[in-house]
Amino acid sequence: MATKKPDTSADTAQDAHDNDENETDENQTDENETEFLEEGAAQPQRPEPLSARDGSPAAALWSMNSRWRHINHGSFGAVPVFAQLRRLAYLQEAEGAPQRWFAAAPARLAQARAGLADFIGVDADHFGFVPNASAGMTASIRALMLSAGDELLITDHAYGAVAFSARREARQRGAKLRTVPIDLDASAEKILAVFGKALAKKPAGLIIDASTSSTAREFPVAALAELAKKHGVPLLVDAAHAPGVQSRPAEGIAASAWVGNLHKFACGFRGTAVLVAEKKFAKELYPVIDSWGMDEAFPARFDHQGTFDYTPYLATVDAVTGLEDRIGWDSIRTYIESLLDYSTDVVADAFDAATGEESRVDVGAPAPGMRLLSLPGALAAAPLEARNLRQRISDELGFETQITSWRDNGYLRLSAHAYNTADDYERFAEDVVPALVAWSHES
Repeated sequence: MATKKPDTSADTAQDAHDNDENETDENQTDENETEFLEEGAAQPQRPEPLSARDGSPAAALWSMNSRWRHINHGSFGAVPVFAQLRRLAYLQEAEGAPQRWFAAAPARLAQARAGLADFIGVDADHFGFVPNASAGMTASIRALMLSAGDELLITDHAYGAVAFSARREARQRGAKLRTVPIDLDASAEKILAVFGKALAKKPAGLIIDASTSSTAREFPVAALAELAKKHGVPLLVDAAHAPGVQSRPAEGIAASAWVGNLHKFACGFRGTAVLVAEKKFAKELYPVIDSWGMDEAFPARFDHQGTFDYTPYLATVDAVTGLEDRIGWDSIRTYIESLLDYSTDVVADAFDAATGEESRVDVGAPAPGMRLLSLPGALAAAPLEARNLRQRISDELGFETQITSWRDNGYLRLSAHAYNTADDYERFAEDVVPALVAWSHES
């Protein structure tokens, strides 16, 4: 399904303001198979369920409700049981002696940062904890200290909450937010060419998603960071989906600020993310809520925020290190990608057979841990329709998945983690795809 291209003559952000089963001989090769083999391609093999180091099923480490099949790890993640228990222990400690708990919290958060430094790929004194990627991006946008007449750049793939924050900050400071349209299938070279011209005009900042939420594609953030540095333009990277699904995701990214959620693929608790900052830019970085740590240097000022619940940060370290001990992050990442390669073909083939149309989407560079497929007809063409369809799938069909809308087209975004199995996606293809095709014909 082709996507509609926007009108690039106007600032889109400002406008928003305003088989035939024939039997064959055993020695005969199917015609399609011949073509397939000639192309030199290899069909993804069906992965066996992932096992922990002790041979037990990896899925047993999670407490997923069997009422639903969860194939949307990329939105809210899922915390392993052993980490849930550690958080309960921290909560009991806090409630047993609140004064001692809060007095020791900054030092324990600093220790937690040190425990995550290698996982993130930067030194512990280069990042602080924030509640989520949106909070980290909001703090970073504020740190740009926009002035009247400044221009801030963002793409039309940007996460909605981040785009809202950028639009509000620009409006309040008399600056302009310009949305740069990037085609879904754009190559890294094309993206760099587009921003090479844009950055030459010296905007006040550029906001880029490492992996996009609505379109499940990667942006060449390392190369963009070097390009922005060359032009002296601050680059803010929304890497909400990167920790866990990428090894040492912030390593070597020369951005002014880089924000990653720990509650998604890293399997930490909701309300846990990291904000990595370049030393000079960090001087203007403050939490979105003022508290008693404001006079501390970055990142210590993010370690001391009054009566904030610090237990998710501490227990997330237990989740990350515990999964390395029990399964191994390299094994998890390899499994996720092999499962998605197989499952995307299974679901896409089901859609294509039912509709006679192509559901696979060229996204230029597929994001790790996620895949995008076109939905049939006009399903989920608008954001509200996408949210309603996601809920209907959950309520009526028993699958937790993600439906997105971008440029008036609806998409199914698949994701996976260690607890998922091929059967989850085969059942989706068997049970959900026919229903979605039928719903696409409803008036």
